[in-house]
Parts: sequence; C-alpha cells; structure tokens
Amino acid sequence: MNNDIETIIKKIAKRTIDLFTNQGVILNIDNGSFQNDYFNNKFGIFVEIADHYELISAFGNIESDVNILENLIFVLVNTMKALPVEYIEKLKNHSLNIRVWVVESYDNIKGLSDNEKIYNISAQKPAILINKNDTNSFCYLPIIWKDESDPIYILENLAISAGLNKDDWKNQSIDLIVFNPQAIIIN
Repeated sequence: MNNDIETIIKKIAKRTIDLFTNQGVILNIDNGSFQNDYFNNKFGIFVEIADHYELISAFGNIESDVNILENLIFVLVNTMKALPVEYIEKLKNHSLNIRVWVVESYDNIKGLSDNEKIYNISAQKPAILINKNDTNSFCYLPIIWKDESDPIYILENLAISAGLNKDDWKNQSIDLIVFNPQAIIIN
C-alpha cells in the first residue's frame, strides 16, 4: 500500500468519524471517484479504538462483499456504535487512538496438525482469528506479540476469548485464520 492510498483511507476514516459522531450520519461514498484500482478490492478491515493504548472497542470484517472503502465505513461505524457513551466526546475531540488494519490476504489453517497451526501463527502471519460456526469468533491482531510470545498460550486464550474451551483451537473443524494486516494510524 503506498502513501497516497493510506492518505485516502485516513481521510475516509476521519470523515466517517466526524459525520457519525456529530450528525449520526453514515458516510456514503462514490468509489468511482478514486482513480486507483486498489479501492475496488474487497479487502478485510479491522478497527481498534483505544484510550492511551487501553483497548475500548474493536470490530472487524475479514471477508467482505463490498470494496475496501465501504468495508472501512461499515467496520468503523460498528466499532463506534460499540463505544461506551463516555468515549463519544473523546472521539469527537480526536483524543482517542484509532488503528485501522487492512487485510489483503489470509489463510485458513483449519485442518492442519497442531504443530503446523503453531508454526503458521508464529511465522509470517502475526494476526489470528478463530471462528466456530460464525457465532464464536475472536481475533488477536499483531500487537498481542508485544505482551506474549508463546503461540500455544495465545491460541488457548484466543479460544477462551471466543467463548470456547481452551483446547478448541486444535479442533479440525474450527476456522483458524491467519494473516498479516497493514496498520494505519488514524489519530
């Protein structure tokens, strides 16, 4: 992703935040006005909103039927909707940290052996999502590796965070999706 694309994503994110927090309106964009094919891709998006690096709200959509900018708006609005009321004013004043993660590709390592799963999350794909029947889902983004480096511990806690048993990551039928997202800092 080049700097021009990142700048446009930042502008769309900021405009989405301003419209939603000040007027309760969801930004509607015409993707045709952007002269770059990158914006026609249906990339995944994750958004994190934090206050002094303490996560307040996060939401993501790894698979999308819409282009990246429409997905960004959808995910960003849903992340803002989940914010506790006391943080809305901080969001309006641009005093919260916002990170957008763009997921250009991912691999589902469901069905691999336990050792292969461990290798896949600790190698080139630092983000991981667990999903059981589209109902129990949770994601760890690359910042998890700052605090913890044991892949088994991460997989067990990922499963627990999704409301599963700690060893459910070993289940061959549960989606275990790994990816290497690109971070864009909005504030």
